[in-house]
Amino acid sequence: MTKYNYKKNKPIIPITIFVVGLIIYVAIKLIYHKQISSQEIDTRLKSAAASLDLIISDSLIQNAHKKVPVNIVDYEDLRLQANKIAEIHNVIYVYVVIQSNDSVYFVVSSYITNDITKNIVTGYMDYYPEATPAMKKSFNSGATEIFDEQQDQWGVFHSLYIPKKTKTGIPYLLCADVKASELTDYRLRYLVEFALTALFLFLISLPLIISLRK
Repeated sequence: MTKYNYKKNKPIIPITIFVVGLIIYVAIKLIYHKQISSQEIDTRLKSAAASLDLIISDSLIQNAHKKVPVNIVDYEDLRLQANKIAEIHNVIYVYVVIQSNDSVYFVVSSYITNDITKNIVTGYMDYYPEATPAMKKSFNSGATEIFDEQQDQWGVFHSLYIPKKTKTGIPYLLCADVKASELTDYRLRYLVEFALTALFLFLISLPLIISLRK
């Protein structure tokens, strides 16, 4: 039977501990920063959606529900205000939607330059065929906020809906979107950051590892 040579294998023990510890450290930090980045994005969504309450009136929602036309000049000013809210809170879109029967319609929405180029800027009472089941359920969910993942002609988004009601009881949603890729980009950036940190720690520890091996 071959004897275990403790002296020969002694350096392997601290090296193994170092490598395993490094892997655990990177994994923990990655999970932590993933949570931090998600919280930061969700905070921006909440602030953006809630800010829409400052520019939306009960009369606008009621008129939309009755399909009453809006003044074009006033409506364009409203859209510019929505654009400003999206810009301030660093989100892609903010918008307000209502539901009629099982269909969802835009009351007002911000837009980006690319929407103008592609001719997909939303207007007053435009039908939203890509509304997700989660969005449709949100109108009468009783929840204070609902997060959703959705894909439509404008892109793939991580979204937030804040259910509201007019004084007469008409439900509507204050909504905000960020690109779903933003979450992935955050995670990838932190993964690269900590991979470089791990590599740096390994390199500065390399002389010690070589010394132990000798």
